[in-house]
Amino acid sequence: MTEAICYKCGNDKIVPLALCWSCKAVPTANPDLAVSLVLSKHFSTRQQLEAFQREIKNGSKPTISEQLLSQAREALNDPQMLAVPGSQAANSGNKADPQPANNKAPAAHTSIERPRTLHNSALQRNPFALLGVTIRDDRRKIVELADEKSLSLDAEVCQKALSDLTSPRTRLGAEMSWLPGVSPKKASLLLASIQSDPMSVRKESGLPSLAHMNLLASAFEALDDTDPPEYLSNFILETSILMEEISAEQVFRDLNEDRSISGFPEVRSIDQVEAELLERKRYYCSAIKDALNKISPSALVTTMTLTVDRATSRGKKHAPELIEELVDGYSSEAYAFLQMEAQNIKKLIDAIKAAASSGEVATAPLVEQLESVARNWDKVAQPIQLSAKARGIDHGPSTEIAFSIRSLVIELFSKHDLLAQSQRLTKLNKELFAELPEFTDLVREDAITLEDISQDRKDAKIVSPIMELCESVLDRIKKNPRIALSEGTALLGAVPRLNLSSLDISPKADANAKDTIAFVLVQCAVTYGNATSKWEASIELLENSLKLASDNGLRQRISENLTIVRANKESLGDLEPIDKAPSLSTTNGIGFKLYGSTETRPSDGSYMATYYFVFFFIPIFPIARYRIILENGGYRFLGKGPLRTLDKWHIAGSVILILWLFGSMSGNM
Repeated sequence: MTEAICYKCGNDKIVPLALCWSCKAVPTANPDLAVSLVLSKHFSTRQQLEAFQREIKNGSKPTISEQLLSQAREALNDPQMLAVPGSQAANSGNKADPQPANNKAPAAHTSIERPRTLHNSALQRNPFALLGVTIRDDRRKIVELADEKSLSLDAEVCQKALSDLTSPRTRLGAEMSWLPGVSPKKASLLLASIQSDPMSVRKESGLPSLAHMNLLASAFEALDDTDPPEYLSNFILETSILMEEISAEQVFRDLNEDRSISGFPEVRSIDQVEAELLERKRYYCSAIKDALNKISPSALVTTMTLTVDRATSRGKKHAPELIEELVDGYSSEAYAFLQMEAQNIKKLIDAIKAAASSGEVATAPLVEQLESVARNWDKVAQPIQLSAKARGIDHGPSTEIAFSIRSLVIELFSKHDLLAQSQRLTKLNKELFAELPEFTDLVREDAITLEDISQDRKDAKIVSPIMELCESVLDRIKKNPRIALSEGTALLGAVPRLNLSSLDISPKADANAKDTIAFVLVQCAVTYGNATSKWEASIELLENSLKLASDNGLRQRISENLTIVRANKESLGDLEPIDKAPSLSTTNGIGFKLYGSTETRPSDGSYMATYYFVFFFIPIFPIARYRIILENGGYRFLGKGPLRTLDKWHIAGSVILILWLFGSMSGNM
């Protein structure tokens, strides 16, 4: 589980009031301190922390209740709460350490320094310290001081120390576990510091690397279970970086310089130094392990995770040799626990598979248990995973569990369609096994696929009514083309009410829905235009459909239709379409003929002519008007237009004339 999150960037932290290693922010003022406490597992559940994290990463302030803030402010009055490593509470006045660079040790924490003493450390048990001699004293001086010390110390202890310092076979080991290259006066001061203030040696500078390492190794003996993980981690990191700086050549030179003064024979081969250095490195690792064994298992896990995370930059580079040795030891000690938890994970996976056929209700509690156990397993395995990633290998047990959970995801979705639980476990896999590069790519693809499926289902639920509406419009205009305008107008009016952009719909589905509406509007426009020749209304529908459409092919089709419809309006106006040309035949001067030529259009040479019933070739009744084009000695009819007012007067005059003629004829009879 996440221990805490940063109040600035929202990334995970180990200690709520400490430095954020991602953005380097440290809570200093009271409001930030209170918020930082709330953003930790001490005040918030995992679900709350996840919600706060999303808000911060989205650029918003976390939505924290006043009650929680009040509780956090009260907690800040507790001195122990302010004593966390890296805390910037008002009374500490110390800044948290920056993250160590590749070749620099992190600065020592001072915010939790307290009185410590050491009286029996490895350095204090060194023969040089026991006899009170310096590394530059000759054999005679060593014997004299050994005789003096035998009066106050155990004779056997003094004799062994004397033997270790005067015997060529054992002196090298004593020298390299002491302070080679350090002046006698400085060595005396450092030995006193180890006794009265062991942690002060962390601040020393300018010492030979081996001598400084021996001091730090002894200082580890002063640690106990009250030292928090962040403090321990920084100490381990600076020690591991210092160990990398030890040079066998430099040690070889320092030893022989001291021996040239003490009169002891010089070390002949650097191989002797290198062999002894291997022993020293084993001792350093052992000293740190002994210190870590004093703390609780939970603190040990946190310390190792912090250390490996920083040493490897989240698994991106090799850790110092000392860190890798510590991880190997940690891995051996954690093996039994990880094996047991792996078995529990396997049992839960089997139980989930068995319950999957019963649906979400049966599987959800088991998935929750699996998540809890897997998180617990991963918390312990995290340092091992990071170290393995840094070395360019996969942690076998992690890989096995990761793929087991992924197989469960595939089965839950493909066989039982349990999308929600599949997504939950995929998210868990993505979070827990980020240290497995190849697996991470697979899980990322799984997450994208499941998210796409989930979004498609949401989209389908939202878009389904729109599709049904469009289909019903197409059905109605197919049965009655003349209502296409009203149907298209109604559909267009429904678009704002649908308010697609405010719904939880993907951009792709939003575009598809609008393209469908645009397509139906095109059908309405074309159907209505063909049925009525009312091209102006058709143009308006097409222009609105073009605003909605995003598909390039559809937009091109709409544009082509617009061009045709505009041309129709230009050439035909509001002419009604005709199925066939009217008859222009006459018999003995009685029949139908075209007369007149008005409203000529230069673009195509068409003009309006009036269609008459003729009697002896005299136009009696105007029946209709047509737009025509003279073509190959005949006519091409473009459409039928309404009669003019003049034509209507013509009809009235003809009717009156005919009635008068009939009346006259009747009177004469």
